[in-house]
Amino acid sequence: MPKLSKEAKQRLQQLFKGGQFAIRWGFIPVVLYLGFKRGADPGMPEPTIMRYMYLLAGGVLCWDWQL
Repeated sequence: MPKLSKEAKQRLQQLFKGGQFAIRWGFIPVVLYLGFKRGADPGMPEPTIMRYMYLLAGGVLCWDWQL
C-alpha cells in the first residue's frame, strides 16, 4: 500500500466527511423529489406538499395521542 502524506490523509478525511454529510442530509429530499416527479401509483391519491407537512408537523403526534 502506498504511503500517504499527512496532507493527503487530511484531504481524504475531508472528502469522506463531505460524502457522509451529503448522504445524510440529501437522501430524503432526493427520495421526495423523485416521488413527486414520478407521481402517484394508479389508484393512489396524488402526493402533495401539505400531506407531507401534516405528517412531519403533527400527523404522527396526533396519531399517538389518540391511542
